[in-house]
Amino acid sequence: MNKDDFNHLIGKTRHEVKAEMGDGFNIFKHNIWTYHVGETWFGKKVILSVLFNENKAVSITLHKTFKNC
Repeated sequence: MNKDDFNHLIGKTRHEVKAEMGDGFNIFKHNIWTYHVGETWFGKKVILSVLFNENKAVSITLHKTFKNC
């Protein structure tokens, strides 16, 4: 799983991202939404962060961590 798998989210509205990725534990008006999208073979969680600006997704990043979201 890499960042290219989620590049299609850039430019979408909050409603479109919500329809595709689900609610998760995100608050609709916050500028950063996070999703748990998988795990590595070593057990690290893969977290997708979507940054919104003016109701459109402008940036995405993937983080790998052992911590809970």
